[in-house]
Parts: sequence; C-alpha cells; structure tokens
Amino acid sequence: WIKQQFSWEEIEPLRKGEYDWAKYDQIVDLAERYDMQIIARLDRPPDWRHQETQFKTLPPDDLNDYGDFVAAFVERYKGRVRHIQIWNEPNLSAEWGFQRVDAQVYTRLLEVAYRRAKEVDPDVVVLSAPLAITLEDASMRGNHNDLVFLREMYEAGAGAYFDILSANAFGLDRAPEDPPEPDILNFR
Repeated sequence: WIKQQFSWEEIEPLRKGEYDWAKYDQIVDLAERYDMQIIARLDRPPDWRHQETQFKTLPPDDLNDYGDFVAAFVERYKGRVRHIQIWNEPNLSAEWGFQRVDAQVYTRLLEVAYRRAKEVDPDVVVLSAPLAITLEDASMRGNHNDLVFLREMYEAGAGAYFDILSANAFGLDRAPEDPPEPDILNFR
C-alpha cells in the first residue's frame, strides 16, 4: 500500500475541465507494476477556485468544483485506484487555508466528494481525512482538538459520507501501550 497525494492544483491548474494527468498516470502505472494499492489523497485546490489565492490549502469557494474534480479522478482511475482520501487534517489551520477550521464545512466537503465519487463508481472506497492529533481549541483561528472535531463531524452527519474513518497513528513521545487520556497526545 502507498498513500499518494494527487494534487488538484497540478491536475487541473489553469481552468475548470482542463486536466493534466500525465504525472499521475505514471504513478498509477508504477504502482500497478509493483502490485501496490494506492490510497489517493485528493486536496490542494488550484488558484482558479478561490478569490483568495495566497493560501494553497484553502477549500474551494464552491464545493461543487471539488466534487467535479473528485468525479473526474474516480472516472479516470476507475478500477485502478480504489481508495480515495478526502482532504488532509482539516482540523489544522494550515490544512484549511489558515482560516478557522470548521467540522461542519469539512463535513459538507466530504458529503459532496462522497456523493460524486459514488455516482461514478459505487465500489470506490472513500476515506475521511485523518485528523491531526492536537489538544488545541479552535475558538479563534487555530487548530482544533481532534476528538472534539471528530465529534462535531459526526454531529454534522459525516458518518454517512465515508466508508473508512482514517486516522494518523502518531504516538509522539508516548509508548503504544500508554493508556488513552483525552488530555494527552498518544496513539491510543
């Protein structure tokens, strides 16, 4: 298995509907040659999808544009790339365009992507974005505690819009058997 970023800004860089798949076709071909399954991370919108272009990780102004990209990706690699990850660490400000992170907005993005992917290929496996482990409070513009963000995602209905809840398995400086605690960053 490999997790590979498929950067929207590289695939559809200049305008909607004009794709450059060459680099990613080679990656998919190589993965097949070496009998590797790909988890495709789909994020990083192109500049044309924002009024604000300074922050590359900012979600698109129109979530349907992302849905169109996801559908095009799934169509292109149908039967070859079976797992797609929708965004990355949306509870981190840096992965959310340095704006206030928002589990409800991420859930809407996840819903649009899930519906569009499944319309093209009902067998594609949709993974939620893994959350960054953090104890921070996003009451302003910062990062958001992953356990709180996850609860807010479920409250917004996210459970209906992914097949696998993905997670980062960082233990940081804690042993794998360190008991789980909501105020400690560890694997469990």
